[in-house]
Amino acid sequence: MLARDVMTTGVSVVGLSSSSADVARVLLASRVSAVAVVDGDGAPIGVVSEWDLVGQRTGDRIAKRDQWLSQLAEGQPLAAEYLQSVDPVNRSAAEIMHRPLIAVPEAAPIAEVARLITEHRVKRVFVTRDDRLVGVVSRSDLVRAYFAATVPSAPPPRVPSERTSSIAPPARAAALPPAPNPSASEVAERASAHEFALLVAAAEDTERAQRAAAERQAGETRRALVSALQQKTLSEAAWQSAIEGARRAAKLGLREFLLIRFPSELCSDRGRAINAMDPSWPETLIGEAADVFERWQKDLKPQGFGLTAQILDFPNGFPGDAGLTLRWGS
Repeated sequence: MLARDVMTTGVSVVGLSSSSADVARVLLASRVSAVAVVDGDGAPIGVVSEWDLVGQRTGDRIAKRDQWLSQLAEGQPLAAEYLQSVDPVNRSAAEIMHRPLIAVPEAAPIAEVARLITEHRVKRVFVTRDDRLVGVVSRSDLVRAYFAATVPSAPPPRVPSERTSSIAPPARAAALPPAPNPSASEVAERASAHEFALLVAAAEDTERAQRAAAERQAGETRRALVSALQQKTLSEAAWQSAIEGARRAAKLGLREFLLIRFPSELCSDRGRAINAMDPSWPETLIGEAADVFERWQKDLKPQGFGLTAQILDFPNGFPGDAGLTLRWGS
């Protein structure tokens, strides 16, 4: 089986002079993680991936990929987290691409494609015809081809595959007729370390895709929570309940009580001032958290109560939830 038999056609590309914003638009529109860079004659010379645009901190990159790419594509101001990990200059594809691009002629055996993918540790190999880009073979393409050739009676594993268009599915080579069931000795002869490495890579891709989906869902849930909390105000009943909780804590011999736990996004600086113990942190509070601080300042501070703020957790290395803690005694 050859590269042209399993490749995906209609590959997304950008030119040498394309800006990073242009690259972000193509990544978003095509729903792929990398695009080829071609010269004026259509010859592939390099590749730009989403990692080149949004950094390599895995959890944070996955959770915020679409948000940051969208901002970059539309020329909007970028988040400080982005600016800390990525050069904010809108450079050209020629400046940020990786080269050489790993490519094979369309008549290359898929065993050679598998070798290149495993040896270079890449997710895809591009396919050329007369030095022009005509397709791409991903790890998932090879895994499906491997299973179709060796275990035709079993369905291929579900592995993530990138689409090349957000409008229509990619054109693929015509399906091959089913092969006869091979004998055990034939399967053993066909086996290679490269093929086994691809199976491992497919399992890793599936796990990453599932983890990314879970993190995206968690991110959407958190954004919805933050949006709701921004509009929430502290009710009298909630304040009295907090005071009663503090009273019960004192009866147990404790000298502090967590009045409120809230997402650090309810701070205008996402909790940086709190984390740095900057005295200006009260000015960053939003919504109910700001109401709690004002209520403490008005009702409890004159009575000798103290109030401290701290970041309570750090998912993926970034401030997560923050808390305002009421303190009393020495």
